[in-house]
Amino acid sequence: MTVNFNSKRHIQYKEYEDMYDNYEEEWSQIRKLDDKFEHPYLPIAMPREVSSLFSDLAFGNPINAFVKGNKQADTAIDEIIEHNELDVQLSEASLSQSYKGGIVAKNYLDNGKSKITFVEVDYYFPEVSPLDKRKILSETIAVPYSKGEDKYFHTETYINRNGQYWCITQNFVNKEGELGKSIDEPSEINTNLTESPLTYIPFTRSGTSFWGDSLYRGLTPLFDELNHRVTQISNVLDLHSDPKMWAREGLFDEDGNFNIKGNKVVEVREEDNDLPLGYLTWNWSADANFKFIEDIVYKSLHYVSPLAPALYGMDKASQASGRATIIKSWRTQCKITRSYMYWRPALKKILYLAQQLQIISGEKSYEPAIPNIELSINLPVDLLENAQAEQLKVESGLSSKKSAISRLNPHMTTKEVEEEWLEIINEKNEANQQEFMADMTGFNQSSNSDTGDNDEQSE
Repeated sequence: MTVNFNSKRHIQYKEYEDMYDNYEEEWSQIRKLDDKFEHPYLPIAMPREVSSLFSDLAFGNPINAFVKGNKQADTAIDEIIEHNELDVQLSEASLSQSYKGGIVAKNYLDNGKSKITFVEVDYYFPEVSPLDKRKILSETIAVPYSKGEDKYFHTETYINRNGQYWCITQNFVNKEGELGKSIDEPSEINTNLTESPLTYIPFTRSGTSFWGDSLYRGLTPLFDELNHRVTQISNVLDLHSDPKMWAREGLFDEDGNFNIKGNKVVEVREEDNDLPLGYLTWNWSADANFKFIEDIVYKSLHYVSPLAPALYGMDKASQASGRATIIKSWRTQCKITRSYMYWRPALKKILYLAQQLQIISGEKSYEPAIPNIELSINLPVDLLENAQAEQLKVESGLSSKKSAISRLNPHMTTKEVEEEWLEIINEKNEANQQEFMADMTGFNQSSNSDTGDNDEQSE
């Protein structure tokens, strides 16, 4: 296995991570200098906002995973999602995945319990086929740790042996980011899984590359240009707000200092009709800089990133209708839908392996099943428009009420939708029963009245 934390890939990860953190570490060092620095590079947290927006839109709604025709597996999946706080983990993992271009999911057993976690792609070192870069031959997770001043790596390597995956763990000396000599003997464990417990999930891919593309890829020049222009404006404003002074020749002493003493009154000749001293200022307009930032940099970012103005209420049409917001943010939705193409099969595998580990450990006994995965984009919702659209579908016979409930409540699981549907049926039955009883009461009263009239006529 080859482990190298100094590779070009890892250098790129560090650069993207610094962009996401908005160079917070560097700024902390600069701030310690107090007034000993001038005009620092002023970064705007645009990369962080781009990643946060993707994560909020892609996993702001809980995932809906379900199995049809297998009640035990369906219940087990709901429990796995809840016990592993999978929705929270997805929200967190998708941030790192967006700017590093990928994330690694890991299925494992912890004290006999089936667990799911996510590992930073920095620690992931796969061996791929030389003929097919998407075909994984073996996978290694290398996690750096320290004991005192000594640095080490803990490694887990997963290899397929006769249809089952084995995990080989071992510790090595950290030799400047690469594996040094081993400090213990390898330990081997049969996971009894027929698929690797590790699942690499790219953000998006291009060509035949194994590694995913970062959301920042292609955006870095725009981020730099924005920061450069803002820094320029900041520098000029620094000079403009702290200008140099000018003064008449007679106001200086032999050493070049102001010769103003006592009550600091300066005599001015009436015929001169001017000031004895003042500030060197100039007329400066930043309009061209602001126009460049708004018309070129921002508009370019709107075209090539998820930063659609409609999502921020900066578009007039988006303020009038939720449907308009959805239409105006179509390219943003395309970006997220493209990422879903990698998340959906990965989540199917992850949840299926989680079920298998429950059976292997003896935690439960049932027939595992590959779940269906529904992912919904967390776009602004116009509840009135959506309700009207669903009502039209139901009344036209184009949709069932249960499906309408699911679409109107994307945060609901299949079980919750079923419960809501049954509650509606029960309420409807109660209403029908009350209506029936009211009709019967009216009928009885009417019958009694008619009987009384007939008796009177007989008499």
